[in-house]
Amino acid sequence: MAIIWFELSIVLFAALIGYLFSRSIKQPVSIGLILLGIIIGPSVLSLVQYEDVSILAQIGGIILLFLVGLESNFREIYTKNAFKIAIVGVIVPIIGGYIVAVAFGLDTPSALFVAAVLSATSIGITAAVLKEIGKISSETGKLIIGAAVIDDILGLIVLSVVSGVPTGIEISGVVWTTFKAVIFVVVAIFVGDKILSRLVDFFDYHVIGVHSPKTTFMLAMGLAFAYSFIAEYIGLSAIVGAFLAGVSLARSRNVRLFYAGTEYLEAIFTSIFFVSLGIIVSLSEALAIWPFILVLTIVAALTKIVGCGFVAWKLKFSKKDAQIIGVGMMPRGEVALIVGLYGLTLGIISNSIYSAIVFMSFLTTLATPFMLNRLYKGQKLSTKKEKTIELEKVMKNKAIMKK
Repeated sequence: MAIIWFELSIVLFAALIGYLFSRSIKQPVSIGLILLGIIIGPSVLSLVQYEDVSILAQIGGIILLFLVGLESNFREIYTKNAFKIAIVGVIVPIIGGYIVAVAFGLDTPSALFVAAVLSATSIGITAAVLKEIGKISSETGKLIIGAAVIDDILGLIVLSVVSGVPTGIEISGVVWTTFKAVIFVVVAIFVGDKILSRLVDFFDYHVIGVHSPKTTFMLAMGLAFAYSFIAEYIGLSAIVGAFLAGVSLARSRNVRLFYAGTEYLEAIFTSIFFVSLGIIVSLSEALAIWPFILVLTIVAALTKIVGCGFVAWKLKFSKKDAQIIGVGMMPRGEVALIVGLYGLTLGIISNSIYSAIVFMSFLTTLATPFMLNRLYKGQKLSTKKEKTIELEKVMKNKAIMKK
């Protein structure tokens, strides 16, 4: 048991070094955290094993997406444009992934599963980067988040189909899975938006009798984990449930309280989340299959950047914004790892193919913060909301300096 506390201390100290390193090279923090994760993981020093910190890493993803949900307006996120980008962001990677897998000699079930993995988008990675560089409320940021959530739901449908290939696809199972996912999202957003926030406010001021920030925040986090459980129970990612919980509570009059409390949790658990993505990487396993990893990663990146970016360009976005949207949809992150592990458990893919999926996920995850940072760098604020947010940050910093 004591080894867990040792590993946790190593992870947090590594995260601290990662923060300092990233700031010194003026790159997104997530890059430094992932690189430090590789160093302390089995690939180099072998100080920490992924299995020992995996639960804490998942909590980090839930907290991160709950925080993103609190900042989101679902009416601005779930748009026709987001649906169009998400659909292409699933279809094109599936085609590309299948062609690559077959070209490297994989059988049909394995090739289809690799294709399904490539259809995924990690909302956790992109959301963290957008939040860090202050673009979570930008027009492109909101479109990426909306498309990524829709992408996750479409990916669930694809997964249910390819999982049944070895034993035969059951249409009824696919329909039922789709129905559950859609109902959950609709109920979580529309009912939660109108009822849940009011119930939380009623609890704060009437059930307790006085304004009690600690207990109200505890209730909000309880709801976030409850939503996460429901999402995972029906086959969605837990972080999608956390995101929907945040969206549902975004209209509460206690939203600033939820936001402030969650940010402190984020500092710890989201750091663990990113460090763990580096820990799971095993460099030794990559040597034997590096050509497959290289081609798979290139195809994984291009199918999202070109596919989603082209749709965004056709939707009248500028060339640069279209590139940003394509890159924002590129990281596979923890979603690909979860889907890949599912395929390994079912016996559809081998250990070597799973290792290739891990590296593809890692490389797309590592490249995204760097590319988004470069694309956004020097870009003028394009909306009044962005300008207002930036002005509020400047005034807040001045007030702190005066104190």
